[in-house]
Amino acid sequence: MKLYIAAIIKDEVNSLLEWIAYHKVLGVDGFIIADNDSKDGSRELLDALSHIENIILIDFPTIAGQKPQLPAYSKILSICSSDIDFLAFIDADEFLMPLDSGLSIKEFVEQRFTDESVSAIALNWANFGSNNQMFAEEKLVTERFTRRAPQRFNVHRNFKSIVRPRQVQHFLNPHFAELRSGRYIDALGRDLVLHPKHGNGVSAEILWQGARVNHYAVKSLEEFLLGKHLRGSAATANRVKHKAYFMAHDRNDEECNLAANMVPAVKIEIARLTSQMDSGQISPPSTQSLHQKLHHWWRTRNDK
Repeated sequence: MKLYIAAIIKDEVNSLLEWIAYHKVLGVDGFIIADNDSKDGSRELLDALSHIENIILIDFPTIAGQKPQLPAYSKILSICSSDIDFLAFIDADEFLMPLDSGLSIKEFVEQRFTDESVSAIALNWANFGSNNQMFAEEKLVTERFTRRAPQRFNVHRNFKSIVRPRQVQHFLNPHFAELRSGRYIDALGRDLVLHPKHGNGVSAEILWQGARVNHYAVKSLEEFLLGKHLRGSAATANRVKHKAYFMAHDRNDEECNLAANMVPAVKIEIARLTSQMDSGQISPPSTQSLHQKLHHWWRTRNDK
């Protein structure tokens, strides 16, 4: 089976390499990524990586008066090749997190989709706060932010979806897909029960069993103000994520090192990817300076 990640990104260069390496360590087979007018080097990094990894890159500029996320999802579904069995639709600040000891994310997905009637799985969020960090640091996201809200935190009712792409009609919102046929299940394999008030994309129960999605919603205050706040919402018109959003999501109640425990393996994968780019296996002139920056960035991180 092939499990790919589908995403739309914009100006995520500071953590994009980690996000890709992390999911490669988990066993994800590839990525379909729509770049939404990135100006920070994200587009060039993805182009470079696409020469050495299974990354399908789509240029998806914003059209005036249209939020790009759902149209990008439709485009991804339309170009998804028939040999890709499952697509996990997540954002660049979201990391898939298997929770069963010894079970990889691919094994989890394969188990849940053994029943051919299953067309989608909902995985609940786990919201991580700022760890009381004011400024960005040259460390990985998953090693810097290790404190999260307790499971009962109401935001965790939000979920992201892993789907059989050919069974999806379209996405109603970034969390929930309208299926052509088949069952939507929760992480335990039961028929999904939506929240009676909030509906599509919000579950009645918060499940952290089998797998979930770690959501690094705010990172440090500096990163929030220069990143998510400036980018705004890719799905909701006129939504500005500012003080209220940061304060609501900056929850640091409990220590959780599940993703942090993977940092050594992720660093090895980052080094492998960086080495392959620096080795000249791919050498488009337009990305040469980016490779040099990445090499310096990685060497600096290892020296600290």
